[in-house]
Amino acid sequence: MKIAIDPGHGMGNRRARVFDPGATARVGTETFAEADIVLRYGHTLRQLLEDHGTSVFMTRTSSADSASVGQRARRAREAECTHFVSLHLNAAENPQANGVEVLFRSEGKDRPLADRLQQRLLQITGLNDHGNDQRNDLAVLRFTPGPAVLIELGFISNDRDRSFLIQGANRDAICQGIFEVLTREG
Repeated sequence: MKIAIDPGHGMGNRRARVFDPGATARVGTETFAEADIVLRYGHTLRQLLEDHGTSVFMTRTSSADSASVGQRARRAREAECTHFVSLHLNAAENPQANGVEVLFRSEGKDRPLADRLQQRLLQITGLNDHGNDQRNDLAVLRFTPGPAVLIELGFISNDRDRSFLIQGANRDAICQGIFEVLTREG
């Protein structure tokens, strides 16, 4: 088993040499960026997996890594990954929108993993069940060697979700849950 961890957005994601922060939220004088938050989640998950002896490939390890969204699934495939997990935060105009959502491409290959992740994340976070959704239009879900999912950990635009997700202890618990589901896959 080799897991591709894709902390969404970042440098060169949509345009070469341009940083894509993903969704953002401004609270007072502080701006929270999806790309920064999910990168911390990616490193935490990576450490858990590597400590377990599971091989990991990161699509980006810093805000300076150039990681084109169109090349992430291909790079994971070339790295001989068996699973692909993309980490994101949702956003909406309505600040009341909230919850966890796991996106997947294939009903047969990806949905079982998406369902297990969704259930585990709901248990851990207590956040709203925003549901799972089949999506065929997302470049990162074009990973074909094995299951591929995109996890929307919560809404950066929702005060409660964002406050919960930026706490280190909650990040650790969420990554532990993702780790548990992934290592049961192998």
